[in-house]
Amino acid sequence: MISMETYKKNPCKVSSIPYWKAKSLIVPSNMKIVHSDEFDANLLDNYYDRRFFRLMHNLSNIPEFNATGIKLEVIQSNRNDELADMINRSYTHSEIRVSADYMSSLSTTQVYCPELWIGAILDGKLIGSIICDFDIEVGEAIIEWLQVLPEYRGKCVASALICKALKTMSSFADFATVSGECDNITNPERVYRHCGFVGKDVWHILNEK
Repeated sequence: MISMETYKKNPCKVSSIPYWKAKSLIVPSNMKIVHSDEFDANLLDNYYDRRFFRLMHNLSNIPEFNATGIKLEVIQSNRNDELADMINRSYTHSEIRVSADYMSSLSTTQVYCPELWIGAILDGKLIGSIICDFDIEVGEAIIEWLQVLPEYRGKCVASALICKALKTMSSFADFATVSGECDNITNPERVYRHCGFVGKDVWHILNEK
């Protein structure tokens, strides 16, 4: 287990996941987690490979993005049914499915931060959201969920959500991190970099064939 001091010096390089999760991580025997600097292509003989980027933001020089006609506001818990439905409709390219009960369960974790659950509202309806955690021990804010309904993409909604969250967390966090799948067809890495996230760390999640 890495120390908190080591983690804070270079979080995206020393761990594939946020510190609060890494503290209790037990890697299954049929899995390897390898940084790109240590990756050997010969591993592909025996493992399936999924690549994940991990980026960092120092919470300064946060850009401005406006999504015309869309309000950005904290998501109230009574919208968890609508939130779960919106998330499921946003992930048409994957098998991700969540329930209202699952979304409610996230509020019981040690890193729950209600002011970092932000929705994009149009005509009273939730069309996108960003959900972030905050680890007070490390000072790390973590973007866990970002989604926009397919019909509203390309309208700066995702960028506006990210930067709203960054500005909110900048008043109490030291830095922010985010991770995502490199080969996702929606190319989430692009929008995070557009909002000021930086880094070149890639982690390989390898599962035995």
